[in-house]
Parts: sequence; structure tokens; C-alpha cells
Amino acid sequence: MNEISIREMRPQDLYQVLYIEKRSFPTPWTRMMFLYELHSPISFAYVATEEKEIWGYIIYRLVAQEVHIMNLAVHPERRRCGIGTALLQFCFEQSLRRGAVLFLLEVRESNEAAINLYRKMGFTPSAIRRNYYRDRGEDAIVMKLLWGDRIYGG
Repeated sequence: MNEISIREMRPQDLYQVLYIEKRSFPTPWTRMMFLYELHSPISFAYVATEEKEIWGYIIYRLVAQEVHIMNLAVHPERRRCGIGTALLQFCFEQSLRRGAVLFLLEVRESNEAAINLYRKMGFTPSAIRRNYYRDRGEDAIVMKLLWGDRIYGG
């Protein structure tokens, strides 16, 4: 296994990104949703690559001092290999340089692997959004990380 690098997502990456998206979520984002984020002035999109293969991605929005993580996924064959952690750390580094102090995200209440990753990175549950994921009537856990309260040591 070669070293993972992180770079900006490009429109030509969407074939691989959509493949990961469809294998990761019951209601995957569409190509148009990704293109919208790629062209939004408040959105940032990055992919984790090894040679020419994309193994994960993160999309987040930055408004003032607040980051909202919109989408994060890792290819099922490469989960638990540190790619999600690397993408979140990259998001932190990039956003802190731009003045961010608060990070927010929603996660399905049944997605234990993601919840564990977010907890490891210092996020804590802060609210519940009832029936947020309408495809299955599932609640979302809103998780937040206030950078000054960060407990993760990475």
C-alpha cells in the first residue's frame, strides 16, 4: 500500500467519487449535487488518493468561523485504514488557517463506525434531528467540535 495524498476534487474525479458514494449511503448524492459543491464559493472538496485511485473524499462548507461537513466517505475496501481520519485532519488544518473554530456535521444514528470516528476526532453529540433521513425515517445526530474544547491529540 502506497502513501495516501489529499488534493482538491475535480469534475473528472466524479466517476470514482460517485462509485464510493453509491456504495456508502442508502440515498447517495447525485452528480449535480457534487458539481454544485465544486462550484460553490463557500465549499471545499478534497479526495484522498493513492496513485490514480480515489479512496475517499470530504466536502465541507466554511462560513465565517463555522465549518459544516457536508459529506465524508471512504471506499468500503479501505475503511479503518486511516483515510477518514486523514481527511478530517486535513479539513481541520485547512479550515483553521481560514479562521474556523466550530465544526458541525450530521450522522445517521445507526452509523456506528462514523460516530466512533467523529468521537475519536473530538466531536460530541449536541442535538438530534428527528426523521432527518427520510429514506428510512432515521434520526440524525448533530455532532460538533469547538476547536478550543478539542480533546483529540492528533
